[in-house]
Amino acid sequence: MSTIRGLNLGGWLVLEKWMTPSLYQGYDAEDEFHLLQKWGKEAEQKLENHRNNFLKEEDFKWIKEYGIDTLRIPVGHWVLKAKAPYFSAKKHLDNAFKWAEKYDLKILLDVHAAPGCQNGFDNGGLSGVCEWHLYQDNIDKTILFINDLCENYKAQKSLVGIQLLNEPSVEIELKILHDFYVRGYQTVRKHLKNDKYVVFHDGFRFDEWEDFFKNNVFENVYLDTHMYQVFSWQDQHSTVAEIIEKVSMQRTKELNEVKQYVDVIVGEWSLGIPDRALSEASDSFHLETIYRAVGNSLLTSYENCSGWFFWNYKLAEDSLHLDRGWSFRRCVEMGYLPPKI
Repeated sequence: MSTIRGLNLGGWLVLEKWMTPSLYQGYDAEDEFHLLQKWGKEAEQKLENHRNNFLKEEDFKWIKEYGIDTLRIPVGHWVLKAKAPYFSAKKHLDNAFKWAEKYDLKILLDVHAAPGCQNGFDNGGLSGVCEWHLYQDNIDKTILFINDLCENYKAQKSLVGIQLLNEPSVEIELKILHDFYVRGYQTVRKHLKNDKYVVFHDGFRFDEWEDFFKNNVFENVYLDTHMYQVFSWQDQHSTVAEIIEKVSMQRTKELNEVKQYVDVIVGEWSLGIPDRALSEASDSFHLETIYRAVGNSLLTSYENCSGWFFWNYKLAEDSLHLDRGWSFRRCVEMGYLPPKI
């Protein structure tokens, strides 16, 4: 099986403040749920304007011409049927499938925001709230949502798989995740044949899944792990050489160990680099060499597993100057990543 080389289409159907800061300007809100409430009567119009313009058909054309083969599309539990304050995005997701088929791209549907929020992050729809696992009703509704996604898109040629849940909190007991993943897998398999894959996120415990996969019979599944080099205290105090060593040695070793018992994908990674490391650059040329060196190390490491998805394809213009290294398209244009696959 060839390596999956993919991009995330985040910030489109699930909002994240850092990716589109102008949407939040002047409003006391940290997530989509509260922003829509603050927008009031203008909410639907403002959101539609964003959804219509953040991604268009020409983006899919660029992605295909670059050589990417798969798109991981984050969706919230409101994407098909929405309750206030959310608004359905079905027509936009339908467009994504239409454009993907036109340009021969594959789509992995990713349940990015579940009822009750599974991680307390804004990318889960509710910042500071993590109640998905506390109420069985939330888990049951997530299973129903997965069922609805399969029913709505199982006939689409571009659909290549379903990710059952994005980044469930480390606070959630693994047994709860195990039970949910088994139910989710069974739900997907009721609709999708084994040529479509099912993805399980590691819940930020990458090395604790061996027994789960050895004790269950699954076909065509991946364990998803997200690997960044910018968030931890250690990352924030690392030199460029230390970051490259971590990416090249430590992560390659971790991936090789886990893929002995399950196929692995790096579902999110970026060229985000801590300020400490970037401060080593003496001028713009040196800065570019740092980004290229880290980028090459990341790609070399992640090519050793079953696939990868860069986070994110693009950022809004007002976020680019703050978050250099997080827009795949800009990284390509700047020469930080290869010009074409």
